[in-house]
Amino acid sequence: MPLAACLLAALVGLPQIDPQVKVDALQGRTRVIVELRIPDGTTIAAAQDDVMTRLAGTDFVLLRRFATLPFLALEIGPTALAALEAMGDAVSRVVADTVARPADRSP
Repeated sequence: MPLAACLLAALVGLPQIDPQVKVDALQGRTRVIVELRIPDGTTIAAAQDDVMTRLAGTDFVLLRRFATLPFLALEIGPTALAALEAMGDAVSRVVADTVARPADRSP
């Protein structure tokens, strides 16, 4: 995401959405990591529950809840993406869930 777009999203409280996630979700389903905003006095589990409740009725599948990190791993489609985009109070950013291969450190 360009720097200006990131700054604007941060200022108005919109979640930052990885551009590749938008492309992939609009073409079908894609795996993502959702970073949550945790308000003071709220537990990670409660924040996760809030987002999942608000995603009810959309095309999402929960892949993993992280017990000690404010993240959810989801598979989403277009309706779930639209819902996440509207959750600026609960979602900080949405990034593609990709496999990072180890670097080749051969001499």
